[in-house]
Amino acid sequence: MQGYWFYLSMAALSATSLALHVHYGLSIIFHLFCLQYILTKKRKLIIFTLLTYILFFVISFYSNQSHKKTNFSILQTEFHIIFQNMPIIDGNKVSSIVQTDKKEHVALSYIIASEAEKKHLERQFKTGISCNVTGTLSKPEKNKNRNLFNYKQYLFRQNVHWKLKVTQFKNCRDNGKGIVYKLKRVRESALKEIELQYPPELIPYAKALLFGDRVDFEEDAYSLFQRLGIVHLLAISGLHVSLIYLGFYYFLIRIGVTRENSSWIIICFLPIYAILCGANPPVIRATIMLIIILLSTHSRLSLTSIDGLAISFLLFLMKDPFIIFNVGFQLSFIVSLSILLSSRTVIARYKNNIVQLMVISFISQISSLPIIMYQFYQISIISILSNLFFVPLYSFVLLPLLILSFFTLFLIPMVFRLIVNVLLVIISASEWFAELLDFKWSVLIVGRPGIWVLIVILLAVLFLFYNWEKGKKIHVSAYPLCIVISLYMISKWFNPYGEVAFIDIGQGDSILIQLPYNRGTYLIDTGGSMAFEVPEWSKRKRQFSVGKDILVPYLKGKGISKIDKLILTHSDADHIGAAKELVGTIKITEAYISPDSWRKPLMYETLFHFQKEKIAIMEVKDGFGWKTKESSFLMVYPFDRQYEGNNDSLVLLAKIGGRSWLFTGDLEQEGEEELVRSHRIQADVLKVGHHGSKTSTSLKFLESIDPKIAVISAGEDNRYGHPNEEVLERLKHEKIKVFRTDLEGEVIYKFTGNNGTFETVFP
Repeated sequence: MQGYWFYLSMAALSATSLALHVHYGLSIIFHLFCLQYILTKKRKLIIFTLLTYILFFVISFYSNQSHKKTNFSILQTEFHIIFQNMPIIDGNKVSSIVQTDKKEHVALSYIIASEAEKKHLERQFKTGISCNVTGTLSKPEKNKNRNLFNYKQYLFRQNVHWKLKVTQFKNCRDNGKGIVYKLKRVRESALKEIELQYPPELIPYAKALLFGDRVDFEEDAYSLFQRLGIVHLLAISGLHVSLIYLGFYYFLIRIGVTRENSSWIIICFLPIYAILCGANPPVIRATIMLIIILLSTHSRLSLTSIDGLAISFLLFLMKDPFIIFNVGFQLSFIVSLSILLSSRTVIARYKNNIVQLMVISFISQISSLPIIMYQFYQISIISILSNLFFVPLYSFVLLPLLILSFFTLFLIPMVFRLIVNVLLVIISASEWFAELLDFKWSVLIVGRPGIWVLIVILLAVLFLFYNWEKGKKIHVSAYPLCIVISLYMISKWFNPYGEVAFIDIGQGDSILIQLPYNRGTYLIDTGGSMAFEVPEWSKRKRQFSVGKDILVPYLKGKGISKIDKLILTHSDADHIGAAKELVGTIKITEAYISPDSWRKPLMYETLFHFQKEKIAIMEVKDGFGWKTKESSFLMVYPFDRQYEGNNDSLVLLAKIGGRSWLFTGDLEQEGEEELVRSHRIQADVLKVGHHGSKTSTSLKFLESIDPKIAVISAGEDNRYGHPNEEVLERLKHEKIKVFRTDLEGEVIYKFTGNNGTFETVFP
């Protein structure tokens, strides 16, 4: 079977993709590759391949069926749970995926009431602890905006159907028996020791590179690594496992252990190491590969590295077919396969070590390109250069020093302090260099390509590798890929469709207007979260942010890297709180604000960030406007330059896609009356003022504007009770069709010319 395992893994992938309803375009490609490989080989291989295909189709089909079943009812309130992994305690929140006594997993969350309780839980909670709990079940939220992270789907693929909001823990006891639980506790103790002994600057790096725990990285630092295309260095991968193997192997040889015994010791050690490192897919993949290769050296199998990769792939799918949707799994296997297939043909041509490293970096980036574009909506332009510097630094300097520091922590404290000081210098220098590389054009925002575009990109990548392997120059081989990506990037200039999208950003407003043929991209407000003072102990490292968690990913997912006009209607946090989070990620050409609103602290802070990026800022009021070829925009409010709050919101009257629109910010009844006294306005679509508050949208205003459609932007189950029932009754009385982001998610008007239709994320 030497050399044939790859074909069996292709058969397994094809069968799994069909059983789990992967997009039929991708599934067809998998099947075509499978057939091509099989039909050129021996008849014996065809039989094995067919048997593999049937086996994995059956496994995947029944796995898919089991994922649709649950043992719980939403009425159940009493549960017995076990923490299979250490729960995350972040500020005043406990969260974890836990197993119940019915062998079904649920997503647990608990809000801690006091600092004393937090300290008690930190002492009590360990891997293997079981508890009786009281709580309520709820279904995971569906995706309320296009292209954003789908939490419900993410949990479903882990066979999790419920969120469990715990109100009380009772009778917690230690049930953590067995070697796996003990190893996980060793890992937890080691992470705790790092927190206590290492300087704060080193803690995230030590946790990530030694034990695969990245939760301590600041968001800004992690985002920087993503932009440079080196975030993979913060995860324990195949390269880390290989370096650990080589170091341990030569250590055993040096102390007199025979080569054969050294191999057997390492084979026993590797599964332990994988668990200590968090057992994520790249670590398990590398561990299985290395064990298979080491075992083959002591037998007659003589398996290759590609055989080891293929066998580990089959074992993954056999255990959990849904692993094919895991991004870490996808990247780990596709990059490893590409490097292995290129090692004897492409990489071997280059004798210079630095050139080889550049080639490997290029292969890694190109092979992962379709996945990166689809999952993260952007391409790091600087990644090949940054990997050339950071891969050797992390692999051959930082990792060995961190390992040495960890052991000397317990054995020779004086040496530990010396190594830590060296590490601080290296980390500081590397972070400085990373920031130096992070120039404005280091990242290209491409948006999420459609599946068929993704397939064409995938074929172009395969064409590149095929021709490069055949001896053609790399720039010639890359022509089709460059052409495909270029056409995809410029396609928005030829797109005849425009959109008005009311983004569901919770309690707040954010409205995106995209004109056809890329004639204008405008954003009215950004949404934002209200900031409340909380005790220090309850502050979370990972705070939810409307800007970073909703708005920026939403814009990136649509391929938007530039906002031509940002309209900040007034200075309330639920309208402009996320504006400063766009800075540095999305280019803003100019921003419009209500006169004198800059005097309010939040607006002042926001504009301070804008000025640092040299964004043009204009105070505008009634009479200011602009036109494009097919659309027009006119500010119709406020009338004076004195800012007093909601009733000085910028109000925009627009003609877009054959309809007239009135965007009212948080305008209340007093402002509405002033507006209709001064202007004779008729609008087909009304953005209901102040999220449907009873202080807005008076009957007189509705009769004057005479809209056919109203859109209410409000948060689901918000604390203010928006929209108010009286407002809904008025809209119903006037026979106005109502769309609500709290009930229907994102509301979209898609148009071409003067014709368009409304749709919502939840039909």
